[in-house]
Amino acid sequence: MLNSGIQRRTDFSEPDSIDIATVQLEFNTNYIAHLALTKAFLPFLQKKQTESALVYVTSGLALVPLLRCSNYSASKAALHQFILCLREQLKKSKVKVIEVFPPAVQTELHDEKHQPDIQNGGSIGMPLDEFMDEAYAGLVDGQDQIPVGMAKRAFDGFEVKRQEAFAHMLKMMGGGP
Repeated sequence: MLNSGIQRRTDFSEPDSIDIATVQLEFNTNYIAHLALTKAFLPFLQKKQTESALVYVTSGLALVPLLRCSNYSASKAALHQFILCLREQLKKSKVKVIEVFPPAVQTELHDEKHQPDIQNGGSIGMPLDEFMDEAYAGLVDGQDQIPVGMAKRAFDGFEVKRQEAFAHMLKMMGGGP
């Protein structure tokens, strides 16, 4: 299971408030690290005779961005696009590619220590145990895309159609690799 996240406020209406090193750290943690881990794990998983899975935890913000954390939203959207392509590339293998789309969840991601512009951040979102129960149910059910809580709204509302367009484009281009 690949799950990492740094979320910081980015407000380009105040360009002096943007620290590029922090933006790069956030993007590297939320996106590039997943690519590096995927590259490292895949040779082992592809050699296995039994089914295995790479489970990625992205975010509902991969589908609908949040204004106060545009870089976080962009990094999770990049990861989501990568996962769609990876799933297609590995569809004939024994490596299943699974994506979990959490909504805001009551974790340290929103704590004042990490996001000083938010007060009582630990109370934002779905309780962690409810998120875990719903995500686990999707895993047990064999789903390869598991939108949880509020993320279901965006997923059902337009992501399904967007992925139909992706499938159509693949067909027009002659399929995958």
